[in-house]
Amino acid sequence: MKKHILTIAFLILMAAGGALAQSVEQQAAKIRQITVETNKAIDAGLKDKTSGLHYAAWTVGGRRDGRQWSAVGTMNSADEYYFECEPQRLEECETTDVRNLVRKIVSSYQGAADLRTKYEYFFEKKMGELVFAFTSELEADGKTTERRFYFNRGKLIRITRAGVNTDAKFSTEDLEKADDETKSAKSLRETFARMFGNE
Repeated sequence: MKKHILTIAFLILMAAGGALAQSVEQQAAKIRQITVETNKAIDAGLKDKTSGLHYAAWTVGGRRDGRQWSAVGTMNSADEYYFECEPQRLEECETTDVRNLVRKIVSSYQGAADLRTKYEYFFEKKMGELVFAFTSELEADGKTTERRFYFNRGKLIRITRAGVNTDAKFSTEDLEKADDETKSAKSLRETFARMFGNE
């Protein structure tokens, strides 16, 4: 009888674990769909300037203004925003907070010794929550580190490194990196709000 009960309990746990894995995979698939649809809307907006998402950027240094920085030489930093609706015409939008209009932010930096970083943040439509972050960092040793973070309701549900997914038992470093990306995305959205005078 005990063996029978243990077997049933084991099968229930296995089924629950499978449902959890499937649930994370389903959530990740929805997030990937958001990124695909967002990128299509960006392409449409850049192509004809009327449909799709709007575009704004904040840049410092680089070829645009030829600025030299004594510590790093020529430096280029850019934050690019892709957003729905024009912030000056909020009455036509579904929100009064311009932060919730942002669908994607690309933040990049290039400095001395060919150090390069690129961060991409994607946000869902309803509440403007961060759902996906992609980071790429080229280090001084020439190695590039890439990470993909998937979020659901502000919580990390998956991280992908070197093509390997981790859906549970995140390391302290994983959680810290995810927290850093969440804070960076929030800070960039605040900058966007200040750009359009809606703090």
